[in-house]
This record gives sequence, C-alpha cells and structure tokens, in this order.
Amino acid sequence: MPFEHDVDLRRTLPELDPACFDGADASDDVAAVARRVGHRPLRKYSPADLLAVVRLGVAPAHTVPPAVALLDADPLLEAAEHPGDLLTAVLELDSRFWLERHELWTAMAGVLERALGEITARAEKMQEEDAGECWLPALLGDDFMGAVLHFRGMFRE
Repeated sequence: MPFEHDVDLRRTLPELDPACFDGADASDDVAAVARRVGHRPLRKYSPADLLAVVRLGVAPAHTVPPAVALLDADPLLEAAEHPGDLLTAVLELDSRFWLERHELWTAMAGVLERALGEITARAEKMQEEDAGECWLPALLGDDFMGAVLHFRGMFRE
C-alpha cells in the first residue's frame, strides 16, 4: 500500500508554517529557496525543490511526508544530483524530527529496506557487467552510508 500523508499539498509552505523561511535573513541558501518555491503550493514542487527544502531543514513537518511519498514510489529517485540524493537527505534529518514521528520513521524504514534491495541488485549487475568490484559512492554519493547509519541508529526494531 502506498505511503499516505496528511499534508495539504494545495497550500504554500508559508501558509502551513508561517515561520518556515525565517532563516532566510541569515542564510543565502534559504533565501534562494524561499524566492524559488515560497509562493508555490507544495503539489507544484519538483523532486529537486523537495530536496532543497529538506536539506535546509525548512518546515520538515510539511516537506518530509511528501518526500517520503515520492521515495515510497521510487526509493532511489534522482532529485537533482545522483540516484538516491533525496533518500540521503531525508535519512540525514535531525534525530529529534524522527524521534517525534515514529510512524513516519517506520514508513521511511520500509523505503530504506526497498532501496537497499535495489542497490544490491544494481551492484550485482555492475559486477557482472564489469567483472570487477562495485564502488557504492559511484551509485549513491559519498554520504549515503553515513545517512543510513544515522537513521537506523535512532530506533531498535
């Protein structure tokens, strides 16, 4: 069954969380994202837009559930830079976010399990084709394994 969330995708982030771009004065990155997506409803966000707001920690209560829904459909989705970039960004979220949202963490654990299965299949295919070893960062970027360890270490299930 696909992951479902209760975030109103018809609304903009400032409507859902009026303080979401308060950090724009202190951060050029947040200001740039605020200018690019602040006026759009969440349903119009591209995967790259979601990646940007998740990485910057902008309104995670409203941006992470739609990101998890995208990842549920395609765990290794390439939002902007490489396969699994959105997955890595979501896994790297602050522990407090996940500790307060066990059900969402559980859904994300299922996404991660499927992603690891896909990664294994891709690595095996690469080994067969190249007759050599597969280097994981070549598939998913350098920070993926650290993100997995961070995410998995929060709950012991």
